[in-house]
Amino acid sequence: MMKVFISTGEVSGDIQGANLAEQLYSLSNNKIEITGFGGHAMREVGVSILSDMSTLSTMGIFESANPVFAFKKLGGFNLLKEFLDKNEIDLMILVDNQGVNLILANFCKKNNIKYVYYFPPHVGIWGAWNAKRLLSSERVITPFLFDYDVYAKYKCKTTYSGHPFADIDYSNDNLKELNIEDKEYTVGVLLGSRYQEIKSLAPVFIKSMLILNDMLSGNIRFVIPIAYPDYKNLIEDIFKSHKDMLKNITYTFLEGEDKENVYKYSDVLILSSGTASLLAACYGKPMVICYKISALTFFIGKLLYKVRFIGMPNILLNESVAPELLQKECNANAIVSYIIEYLTDKALYKKTSDNLIKIRHHLGDKKVTQRVAKEILDIVDN
Repeated sequence: MMKVFISTGEVSGDIQGANLAEQLYSLSNNKIEITGFGGHAMREVGVSILSDMSTLSTMGIFESANPVFAFKKLGGFNLLKEFLDKNEIDLMILVDNQGVNLILANFCKKNNIKYVYYFPPHVGIWGAWNAKRLLSSERVITPFLFDYDVYAKYKCKTTYSGHPFADIDYSNDNLKELNIEDKEYTVGVLLGSRYQEIKSLAPVFIKSMLILNDMLSGNIRFVIPIAYPDYKNLIEDIFKSHKDMLKNITYTFLEGEDKENVYKYSDVLILSSGTASLLAACYGKPMVICYKISALTFFIGKLLYKVRFIGMPNILLNESVAPELLQKECNANAIVSYIIEYLTDKALYKKTSDNLIKIRHHLGDKKVTQRVAKEILDIVDN
């Protein structure tokens, strides 16, 4: 029986970890035992969860000290060491979450534990020095060519896998009706998958909803996915605290599997920077990408960041296909100005949608996660 440990640390990592675990179980005919740091998604596919780290992820340079501190000082590291003292593993699989997983890469190197890194740090965008920290990895498996080139330059054993979004069915077949009053326009409001994002962006997004509702005489509805079950109470409390602003607005929350349909239901999207923007582009949905972090982090980030954009669609297409509102520019009036334009100018909408869909050509060939799982099983066997 093969034994592996998968370490994730945020909602998107938990999802990719779960997809990978499913393939590992299937390809090995269930002759593999998987334990990990993960969340609801990994648990649902049968992974034994040592600790749920999914809500620890943050944005920014100094902000990232929070999950690292929680991992090292508040029990995560001790849990892992205790587990490894009692259980010998064949491979450690690190998925995304560089704040914690770069620590684990160093731990694996010092303790002669074989490891691979899937969805590694974006060294092609910033922090190229991180590539050197993964020279001891059995494989660095990256979904983006711009990162692959840097890892290869630093002599890491690296593979370009393509992105799992290549395997998604982007049609609207069998899409059930929304259980909410029908309106002419539907706008998706994606608050993010981190506490920090939700708390900073929700008030701005709610004000945008109010202005849009007034401008369109109430002929608009909003769908708000709950990215992770643990965020439900936080989001509901925020909306309750703004109930006076929201009393004449038609909106609903999407939970469970239905939350993934936000891209299909929506004409346009207001969202935080991150994985959501890439998925929105794949669906060809015009969006406004919003980003707010501490002023000091933003200043230092500008010095280190290599590219013109922060949104993955703009980075991959190397042009401003989706507007980015950063820091003070991220305000309700600015958001509304773009959204109204998309909703009322059909020619602009189609042009933007057609450009965004081109992103699919940057995702690589299909069956991505299956290929990654096969490569990992080969590493374990050797």
